[in-house]
Amino acid sequence: MDTTPEHMGSRTAAGWTVVLAGLGAVTGFVWDGPFLAVACALSLGGGAALGTVLSRRQMIATIREGHGKAAALGYADGIGDMVVLGISAYRASVFPLSGPDAVDAAERRARRKAAYHLTAADGLPHHIREAAAAALEAIDDARDRDTRSAIDDLMKAVQEQRRRT
Repeated sequence: MDTTPEHMGSRTAAGWTVVLAGLGAVTGFVWDGPFLAVACALSLGGGAALGTVLSRRQMIATIREGHGKAAALGYADGIGDMVVLGISAYRASVFPLSGPDAVDAAERRARRKAAYHLTAADGLPHHIREAAAAALEAIDDARDRDTRSAIDDLMKAVQEQRRRT
């Protein structure tokens, strides 16, 4: 079963047209017999079909616009989550720089590059991009306390973005 807006709108319009034509036929038959039944069925069914044709474009445009907005907001939420994940992975590779939990320099560079690429992604809201830049700056400068605070601010910005949607 096809559930695209166009097909759902067509099915709904066809259903209303049939119902209104049937209602017109019953009403016309009760009032004056078969001739008026046919006339009322044609007029109500034709009016419903005409109304459907005239309103269809506007309805489809409204539905598509809603889908576009929802997709953009969903993308912004998803990329915001990915930025938090990428920056957290980069932070985990920097702190600690030595010891058994340390990551080698190549891994650290790869995670840094991934975090910067995610921060530069199209569709990322400006306030999330600013919070991510502050977190990346704190990580690059090896300021652990500032990094924790900046990542918390980044997570708050992502949550705020999600609440807006």
